[in-house]
Amino acid sequence: MKPLSIAALVVVPFVLFIAAGLVYQSQTGSDIVTGEKTGLAAKEVGQEQFDNIYKNEPVQSKQDFDSHKCIGNAKCVSQLITEIVDGDTIYTTNYKIRLSLVDTPEKNESGFSEATSFTAKMCPIGSFVTIDQDDLQPYDQYDRLLANVFCNGKSLNSALLNNGHAEISTRYCSTSEFSDYSWAQRFGCAISESNATQT
Repeated sequence: MKPLSIAALVVVPFVLFIAAGLVYQSQTGSDIVTGEKTGLAAKEVGQEQFDNIYKNEPVQSKQDFDSHKCIGNAKCVSQLITEIVDGDTIYTTNYKIRLSLVDTPEKNESGFSEATSFTAKMCPIGSFVTIDQDDLQPYDQYDRLLANVFCNGKSLNSALLNNGHAEISTRYCSTSEFSDYSWAQRFGCAISESNATQT
C-alpha cells in the first residue's frame, strides 16, 4: 500500500472541514469558525431577528417599534410587510390588516392604482410597520385586524387621507378608538352622528 502524499494529507481534512462547515451553517445559520449569523437576512434584520425568523417566531423590530408609541390596550406590534393588497389593506408576517376609518378605491373604481401605489411606496414590502390595533373595533367582518398603521413613524391612515387617496369611513366614527385623532376629525369624524350614519 502506497503512503498518502503530503498534498492528500493537507487537502482531504481541509475539504472535510469545509463540508462540515457548510452543513453546520445550513442547519444553524451560523458560521462554524466565528459563530456569526450569516446570509442576507441576518445582515438586514440583525442577529436577534434572524434567530426569530429561523425559529419561525413573530418578527419584531425594536427600532421601528419605538418610532411610534401606541395608545390603548389592544395589540401594538411591529411586523414585516409581506403583501400590499390595495390602498387600505396590507398583510404582514402574522396579520391581515385593514386600515381603521379609511376607505380607498376598490379594483373597479377610479384611483385604485394610485392609492395602492401610494401605500406600496410609503410602506414597501419587506419593511417594518408598527400596528396600533383599534381598541373599540379590533377586527372587521372579515376577521382582518383594524389598525392605525405607522411606517417610519408616520401614519399611513392619515397620509392616504392627506394625499387624496382615501375617504374617511364616517359610519365607524362612533365605534373607533381613532375617531378623535386630528386626521379623523379633519376628514369627517367631526360630522354629527346623525349625518354620519347616512353616509
